[in-house]
Amino acid sequence: MYIIICVCLLQTNYILSATELADILETTPRNVKAYIESLRLAGVPIDGLSGRRGGYFISEAYEFKPPRLNENEYNAILLAEEMLTQENGFHYEREIKAAFAKIKAAQGGIMGKSNFIAEDDSVFAKGNVDVSPKIKTHLSTIRKAISSRKKISILYNNPTKKQVTIRKVEPYNLIYRNSSWYVIGHCNLRDAIRIFKIARIESIEVLNERYYVPLNFSITTYMRNTLDLINPGKEYNVEIRFYHPASVWVSEKLWLPTQKIVWLEDDSIIFKAKVNGLTDIKKWVLGYGRLAKVLKPKKLVDELKKEIGDMASVYE
Repeated sequence: MYIIICVCLLQTNYILSATELADILETTPRNVKAYIESLRLAGVPIDGLSGRRGGYFISEAYEFKPPRLNENEYNAILLAEEMLTQENGFHYEREIKAAFAKIKAAQGGIMGKSNFIAEDDSVFAKGNVDVSPKIKTHLSTIRKAISSRKKISILYNNPTKKQVTIRKVEPYNLIYRNSSWYVIGHCNLRDAIRIFKIARIESIEVLNERYYVPLNFSITTYMRNTLDLINPGKEYNVEIRFYHPASVWVSEKLWLPTQKIVWLEDDSIIFKAKVNGLTDIKKWVLGYGRLAKVLKPKKLVDELKKEIGDMASVYE
């Protein structure tokens, strides 16, 4: 790393002494001389001037080419660029995108074309992290399949039904929510769009079968009212009363694009939104305990009553 920085410094300055380079690099002049010698052996045309104002310099005709990123490193850059957004609480989105653009430009943009995924292709949030050691490999495989528009065959473990099935999937997008990765696409078995949690994929194979994403499919539209990723289901209008201090916590975030918050005199709030499916919002409400009370729909109220009753029976 020091050697690369040394080249960059010599390219942007007319002449620098060993002492000046050592101060910038926070090392010793002896180490700087060793870096210079290594660079010369590598073919970098570094010349030197002796005397009081002497030092090292590089010919103006020399162009230093930064080391190339491998495919995994480049994919990591692309994923980081998609995740670090204003929407996800990162307030330097413009600056980080500019930095990533410079990195990609330095790489020549060749890999970017073959691995590019559109801007709205991923949805991100925060939370706990999945621990499956296969996720990194699966992510890379799925990204390649999406880029080449090839179907995948997955061995998928459904813990709720306690069954493992083989699914042929046309992968449309990667989704990142609550620190878990998902792949959304058309499932040939169900002949419908489904979302699969990557941590539950036991094995994956890219097939030599092409597919096309429907022109009317938009990940942004599909995910608009979705808290439930695995079982989106029917659309509901929900109303939940959150009492202080949960009212403050809930009001600080945008949970759904359709949400509306009404403050009441006792510092509680009425949270209103449209959701597809009730599974995840039921878990969400339970997480706030007695500080949350569902007002609508009745189906969610009934499901929560049953869930709370079942929980109470566990401690009897």
